[in-house]
Amino acid sequence: MRGVVVAKFGGSLLKGSEGFLIVADEVKKLLGLGRRVVVVVSAMKGVTDSLIRVVEAEWGWEQRLKEILAMYLSAARGAIRNPAILSQALGELTRLFDELFKLVWAVKVIGEATPHAKASIIAFGERLSAALASAVLRDQGMDSKWLSGGEAGLVSSGNDYFDAVIDYEESAKNVPSVIGELLEKNVVPVVMGFTARNKEGRLVLLGRGGSDYTATLLARFLGAEEARLYTDVDGVYSGDPRYIRGANHIPRLSYEEAMELALLGAKKMHPRTFEPVNNTGIKVVITRPGASKATIVADNQEPPPVKGVAALENMAAVSVSGGGLVEKVGIAAHIASVAAKLGVNIKAIMQPPTETRITLIVRRDKAEALSKALKAELSSLGVRVETTNVSVIGIVGYGVKEPEISASFLSEASRLNGVRGAIWSPGSPLLSILVEPSYTWPIARRLHEEVVQKWWIR
Repeated sequence: MRGVVVAKFGGSLLKGSEGFLIVADEVKKLLGLGRRVVVVVSAMKGVTDSLIRVVEAEWGWEQRLKEILAMYLSAARGAIRNPAILSQALGELTRLFDELFKLVWAVKVIGEATPHAKASIIAFGERLSAALASAVLRDQGMDSKWLSGGEAGLVSSGNDYFDAVIDYEESAKNVPSVIGELLEKNVVPVVMGFTARNKEGRLVLLGRGGSDYTATLLARFLGAEEARLYTDVDGVYSGDPRYIRGANHIPRLSYEEAMELALLGAKKMHPRTFEPVNNTGIKVVITRPGASKATIVADNQEPPPVKGVAALENMAAVSVSGGGLVEKVGIAAHIASVAAKLGVNIKAIMQPPTETRITLIVRRDKAEALSKALKAELSSLGVRVETTNVSVIGIVGYGVKEPEISASFLSEASRLNGVRGAIWSPGSPLLSILVEPSYTWPIARRLHEEVVQKWWIR
């Protein structure tokens, strides 16, 4: 659809009434430019974590729920001026809160939360945010209606309630019909981020940070011109400013580069955020409301060839070694299946051509269980299983596909204390360096200096 912008506002902005007024200001600006706007909202800051604790904790859940209601009622009173609209908004928020309270109470009485009940409770922050944001838009003179992700047409293909996979074919039929009708009537739809519905019509979640994913999914199915991801910083930087001084703002990223940086945690975004818009021509703009800078993510590759350095901490290398692995057809798949049975996600896998060792990079809190399971499963082969704590430092940019650029980083890394290995896959924009945990940020800072001094265009 021509002129459509999907604008997502994250929880880092929605801290109180000011955040909802910012939503209204940005929507007004976009409408003033002749755009048709679809809004996606997250829960207010900290609310989703609080709702997870409500589900899990035996005591204190009533007080947490009261605090959540107080946050939203306070934000409504500060953001809405029209008495009639304020009265309606307070009534709707209270009605939704009563629904939430009854649901939680039922879970506590039964003593067990079904996946559907748990997902519904966790998504209530987005529900309250969508209701309030829509009321604030109406207060500012814009017609608006709020919807859940499922009501907007997003349908999942399986029965996973917490990390649902979207059915592209069915959603592509639904979303333009539902949202398109509202846009034709000059209504601004406000969609709950993080949510969809399954084939039975039940609410499902898209995984933590799923509001970004909701925005790019809607942008794809609407054929939008762009998705704007509003946050509290003006884009993506070449390093984490908390640990790396002099990190540079990155003006442009390819989808491939942005995906790698997101997966490395360089920017808190859902790992699938860029998947729906890859190769669609839809650009993604990451920025802060009112900022003069932004990071634009699009199909094409633009300089500099190396964009940034990020670190994955709390990882472990679980290595299986010994002659028993050699020429054992299917042994790698067998080892991977042991991890899968335990629900352990393999971040990376390495094997020399001599087949004497297979190393899996996994989250540290999963390593011990995996190591025990592999020892038991492979005892007949006479192999050793060892676990080493590591961090993974990722160097990202289309330039690291070139052997000479990767080699320069490997050469520099080889001179540093604490480096334990490297993973480079031909054709990938990611070069990974494995390091001892205590050396993580000193090494990351040195490699970031290489990025800025050798490859950054000034």
